[in-house]
Amino acid sequence: MGKKKGGNKNKLAKMSEEERARYLQHRADMEEEARRRKQQLIATFMKNKLKREDAFARLNLAKINQEWRSILRNIKCKELKEEVEAVEKTCTECIENKNAVIKRLLCDLDESEDLYSTMLHAHMERVEKIIRIHNDRVNFLMQLYELDKKEIIENYEREMDLYKSKKFELQKDLECVFYGLAEKARTDRIRNEEEHMLKKDELKNSVSNRVRFIGPSNGGTEGGDRVPG
Repeated sequence: MGKKKGGNKNKLAKMSEEERARYLQHRADMEEEARRRKQQLIATFMKNKLKREDAFARLNLAKINQEWRSILRNIKCKELKEEVEAVEKTCTECIENKNAVIKRLLCDLDESEDLYSTMLHAHMERVEKIIRIHNDRVNFLMQLYELDKKEIIENYEREMDLYKSKKFELQKDLECVFYGLAEKARTDRIRNEEEHMLKKDELKNSVSNRVRFIGPSNGGTEGGDRVPG
């Protein structure tokens, strides 16, 4: 380096001001270009490194999320398993309680059925006894009814015979009365007709006498008086 710097100094010393200025400008441009390239390389390196870091970060985040989900899934499975075990235990207890209730109810049902059978047997015996009593009563009433009916029919036949005999006698009496009344009516009609004829003859005679009495004093009747027949 020292040798190069010394060479540069000798070279600069040999150059003119214009050449030195161009040389310095050229060198500054080269340094600027080198610095710009270095910055570009650094920027590219940092950009690539950031991309790799971003990819690693996403991968790590995915792994973390997957692991976290796995942990949560395990916790949830454990909780669900505990809940299922608790529900199973509760269901088992409920089933046992219900089975106990069913057994007790079956025992009560058997006892009730025995009691019902006993009461039904006693009830049927009582009903059969009542039916026998009522059958005997009905038979007795039927016999009594037949006797009463026979007696009523016999009384009715006797009364009908008596009624028919009385009816025949009364009919004969009524016929006699009818014939008597008819004969009386005929004789009354004949007597009334005879009385009417007598009154009619008397009226004719009286009218005739009156006409004869009035005739000589009035010089006779004009046109003649009509004598009612």
